[in-house]
Amino acid sequence: MNLFYSNFSETQDEIVVNENDSKHIIKSYRKNIGDIIKFTNGDGLLAEAKIIYKGKKIKVKILNILKKKREKISIHIAISPLKNPSRFEWFVEKATEIGVNQITPIVTKYSEKKKVNHERLERISISSLKQSSQFFKPQINEIENFSEFIINNKEQKIMANLKTKKFLKKDSIVSNTLCLIIGPEGGFSDDEIQEARDNKVTEISLGENRLRSETAAIYGLSLIKSIIS
Repeated sequence: MNLFYSNFSETQDEIVVNENDSKHIIKSYRKNIGDIIKFTNGDGLLAEAKIIYKGKKIKVKILNILKKKREKISIHIAISPLKNPSRFEWFVEKATEIGVNQITPIVTKYSEKKKVNHERLERISISSLKQSSQFFKPQINEIENFSEFIINNKEQKIMANLKTKKFLKKDSIVSNTLCLIIGPEGGFSDDEIQEARDNKVTEISLGENRLRSETAAIYGLSLIKSIIS
């Protein structure tokens, strides 16, 4: 299914498609007036729409809207920004494909980078959403300090830590809202590990191999998905 993105609502009758997608729809897919195309708003809505105007920005009339259901368990990933921005962008792309509800960049003691390009990450997430025919775009949050995040976040938190031998098991998951925390490649500091323990964060091992942060995040996400499915 060829899927496009637009921030429409359930009560909307028409969509004016952005110039880039309009060009793609007309030139790559050779669509014309009267043809049917599908849109998602990234928040569970799927619209079937008919092209009624063809120009630099095409206009479509919404014929019907379906509301998709979210999975029962919400997964949030908090991850340290990476020194190489392209690797963090790859992570956002793949996390969107697999299906994650939220992504929060967190700054830890050993983080090599202290900021991310939020606007670019949003574009990458939307592109991945369309490519993988997803109906829910992850919420990409502003960057946070590790300590503040640990204290303020009220989800069941699961932290990947090389210093533990415990693996994630199904009976370890006691909430419908989970947050997987991934540190930088230098790992978490002793103080951060103690702070996580003080705040009842569940520590898990992702195996003996020292993984890149983005690899650990995708592996951890896949592991959680397989356990809860």
